[in-house]
Amino acid sequence: MSNSIQYIDQTLGEGFARRLPQAALVIMAQLLSELPITVMDVPFEQIKEKTDLLDPFQHMLRVRINSSAKEVAAVHDKGWTKVIIDYYHRPGQAIIPHLQEALNKSQQLAMDVSLNLKNASTLSIDEIAAFFKQLGGAALASFIYSDSGSRLDPFTTYETILGMQKCTAYPLEFYGYNRYGLATANALSAVRAGAERIATAVAGVGAPGHAALEEVLLSAKYLLKRDTALVTGLANRCAAILTVMEEDIAVDKAVIGDNIFAHESGLHVYGIKKNPQIYEAFPPEVVGLARHLVVGKHSGATSLQIVLQEQGIHVNASVLQGLLKKVRQTVTTYKRSLSPSEVLNLCQCGGV
Repeated sequence: MSNSIQYIDQTLGEGFARRLPQAALVIMAQLLSELPITVMDVPFEQIKEKTDLLDPFQHMLRVRINSSAKEVAAVHDKGWTKVIIDYYHRPGQAIIPHLQEALNKSQQLAMDVSLNLKNASTLSIDEIAAFFKQLGGAALASFIYSDSGSRLDPFTTYETILGMQKCTAYPLEFYGYNRYGLATANALSAVRAGAERIATAVAGVGAPGHAALEEVLLSAKYLLKRDTALVTGLANRCAAILTVMEEDIAVDKAVIGDNIFAHESGLHVYGIKKNPQIYEAFPPEVVGLARHLVVGKHSGATSLQIVLQEQGIHVNASVLQGLLKKVRQTVTTYKRSLSPSEVLNLCQCGGV
């Protein structure tokens, strides 16, 4: 088993599903191509008339189709070499001829084909093993285990992917969905169990959503200790993609939110100054963010002292206590935190 993970992007496909303008799609593709992802999945139905649009990124595109030899040929005619065939399987029934024809056609055209069993999480391991026997050793670049109904939790994901490894030699991809907020946790469980390809989307965008790329990246690096290539300014790059998609980013969004390295309470500030790892899972510069102090109703004398010292101001304990009282009154009046310059103004204007 390799120590690296391949990230399979669903963000661009979501952009196509939303029918974003062509210029927006090109910008998205460019930004995504700069992230540590392997391929970008896109729907053939929506991309087939936009061949020239994404020509520069063709090597990173994988086109999603139904189980149809005709669609396989159409994808090939457009110049794409990677394809996903979507398929639902009914246990106890033979594979439909259309799937076998599509697989044969893709092999004939020497295409890189992945098979997405969209209802995999509704089937038992034995039922999937029987399905593989029906495939008869078809040449697949990967087998996609899809939890399209968000049925799994991290524990069952781990056991399931372990079981899958025993019944197939195909490289495994895991597609988790986020109906119950478990997509990222399930993705990490799949990685721990041996899946080397994980479907993700920036900030988990989509309905019902995917595992968040940035969350899986950082968790794989710092929790699972896996080889993970991080790009410079990850947070800003993700923010740019979401801006193109007209998506807002919550200030407390894990990994990329503006305020995840903001510290307000005196205890937090004291701890951060002693050892940042007490409250921070990873250094802010890893994702291109910066640590900053927030002066609010939970701030203490230590917070104020540090804010002032960073601006070259040193005050004694009695002045500091008076300033703290005034700061709390001002925060209550404004119903928001104060900037360092506002704190400095209170101090310099004799507001204590």
